[in-house]
Amino acid sequence: MNKMVDFNIHPVRTGILIIDMTNAFLKPGVTLEVPAGRGLIPGLSRLIEKGRSAGIPIIFTTQAYRATGVDLGLNAVFRPATQDRKPTLEGSEEADFFEGLKPGEKDVVIVKRRFSAFIGTDLDLILRGSGIDTLIIGGVLTNVCCESTAREARMRDYQVIFLSDGTATRGLPDMGWGEVSEKDLQRVVLTQMAYQFAQVLTIEAVIGKISGQRPAQQLNY
Repeated sequence: MNKMVDFNIHPVRTGILIIDMTNAFLKPGVTLEVPAGRGLIPGLSRLIEKGRSAGIPIIFTTQAYRATGVDLGLNAVFRPATQDRKPTLEGSEEADFFEGLKPGEKDVVIVKRRFSAFIGTDLDLILRGSGIDTLIIGGVLTNVCCESTAREARMRDYQVIFLSDGTATRGLPDMGWGEVSEKDLQRVVLTQMAYQFAQVLTIEAVIGKISGQRPAQQLNY
């Protein structure tokens, strides 16, 4: 077993990034539904509460597109259903955050057009301007937006803490190599994250790390 990294959590240099916990992915019956995502809410809520009390900035993302579709790009090719933009229209109910896990008044909301929260947004400016060098990442989908964001954060030299029980996905259909179950996909992504991209921890382990630090003043944006 390879030795894994161990990042400290300093509240003034840490941000909690909650990826796409929106109606488009969590509302029962929607096209892009990730049923396991709803199970993340209690744990992520505890983490957010702990982070806020320690003065750690909380950042939420939602993936949405303009009504004209001018910003769809290759999403329209890989997922033709997005061309009608109803499930992911900016300002729509689907792009809003799911009940039970909504941003607070002082939280930051990032609207992204791509899987990575860094592409075409001001996330990097916000983080660097606030002196943040460590990102705690949770949300959906583990293998798409969470992984894409974590990989890019790592390439920008942010210390990434990836939540093993604070991320969720769904299984993949057969694309020529057989179906991939939700459990196997989660396991592989967590392993890949731990191998080269992040420290992989449970929510309770992260809360424990935060508890070992003195509270810091909340950063305002």
